[in-house]
Amino acid sequence: MATVPGIDVSYWDAGIDWPKVRATGQRYVFVKATEGITYKDQTFQANWTGAKTAGLLRGAYHFFRCNVDAKKQADYFINYVKSFNDDGDLPHVLDLETNDGSTKDKIVKAAKIWLDAVEAAFGKKPIIYSGQYFLQDYLSLPGGGPPDWAKDYPLWLAQYPNQYIEGAQPSLPRGWFSWVFWQYSDKGVVNGINASVDMNVFNGSLDALYKLSGAQIPDQKPASHLVAAGDNFESIANKYGITIRELVAANPQLLKLNDKLTIPVGVAIPQAGGVSSTGVASNTKRTYAVKSGDSLTAIAIKFGVTVAGIANVNNITDINNIKVGQVLIIP
Repeated sequence: MATVPGIDVSYWDAGIDWPKVRATGQRYVFVKATEGITYKDQTFQANWTGAKTAGLLRGAYHFFRCNVDAKKQADYFINYVKSFNDDGDLPHVLDLETNDGSTKDKIVKAAKIWLDAVEAAFGKKPIIYSGQYFLQDYLSLPGGGPPDWAKDYPLWLAQYPNQYIEGAQPSLPRGWFSWVFWQYSDKGVVNGINASVDMNVFNGSLDALYKLSGAQIPDQKPASHLVAAGDNFESIANKYGITIRELVAANPQLLKLNDKLTIPVGVAIPQAGGVSSTGVASNTKRTYAVKSGDSLTAIAIKFGVTVAGIANVNNITDINNIKVGQVLIIP
């Protein structure tokens, strides 16, 4: 089962180092833009621009208030996001989380008003984000099941086992038959973000993700980097926003001063198992016993992960202090 890892962010994840995020293997991000008709996320522009510069696909989301006029909310979102939008962006998102005291019949009608307005403005069917029980209880018709039009929209489902295991699937709400994105954790640890972050997988290949966005996978020429004193594979990968695995695959030689390294274009298919190089395990647990002469950087290169990823899952606070015989979990 092919999956692609990504995250979603808001004001609570301010100050993001986007090349470092891309270097962990993330390929897309959903960024909070607005809420109701009075709130604009003050980090939206920085996150939106930074993600694009680092080579991530991106989409914006609106936190919907069910007790506020739906058309006004759509206009508020459109007017804010429109000037930043590119044709190759992911579909934007209707975030349904709270009923705000509204009845299900009002919520169904209001959601469709927002979806129609945003689709007309951007030319793509928006994504519906919600949880299993909210959809069953509030985006549903009398007798159960979603309105007929709901199946036309990609579903982004929030459900938190907090780890992604290859081949796992979220439980779908009654009457829904497929999912496109799965937010499987709100406690992720990603290098470049100094806060817990929401972790997601896309249900498909990288090609399918780009097709959803309407963009082409970039066809760019590799760059080059002259190794300087103090450089290591992790610092170089972080600088250029590629994974250590991608860098090592393009440069299998040992790292030496004044070497000229090839910097590959950062659009490679994620490593097997979907989610890569984060503080949330993504695959069957692997372990490694530290040997004489080992360093966390050398171990990270060996397994195609980041130093931060190993340190996070093993609760290592000093990355220069590992002991021979110590058994490490490899994310």
